[in-house]
Amino acid sequence: MVVNIVRFVSMTCAALAFGLTFAHDLEIPGKEQLSGAEWWRVQQTFYGGFAVVGGGAEVLGLISSGLLAYLLRKRRTALILALVAIVSFAGMLAVFAFGNNPLNQQVASWKPESLPVTWSEVRTAWDRFHAASSVLAALALTSLLIAMLRVTSPSLAER
Repeated sequence: MVVNIVRFVSMTCAALAFGLTFAHDLEIPGKEQLSGAEWWRVQQTFYGGFAVVGGGAEVLGLISSGLLAYLLRKRRTALILALVAIVSFAGMLAVFAFGNNPLNQQVASWKPESLPVTWSEVRTAWDRFHAASSVLAALALTSLLIAMLRVTSPSLAER
């Protein structure tokens, strides 16, 4: 029962992380059409909830996947898949800490009427960091789904 609850929490966190980061990816073509001032306003207006929910999902996903790996440590395949999720969640947090967060802080200090000449390069970097997070979130979700499907498959349940 505990394993199922922890697995559910991990998968929910991975799904949230993937959904939020993939939403950023889907916005890229539209945001590339915006002027610098418009893009700045979007950055300052729309993403507060993303940070709270996404950050929480990534931290809780890392913790719950770690617990899942511990609980499944005697089941080799399940352990490996949980470790993939752990590395993926840790990677998402690292991408945020060393990629998006420094850019967010930089953009927060700007004014829409006096953006630096390099604002579009910062936008591109911000988008690329989110794309990297999307890949990591998809990897976490996929590994956890495969682990769950192996458990629910009658022919694979004992492996």
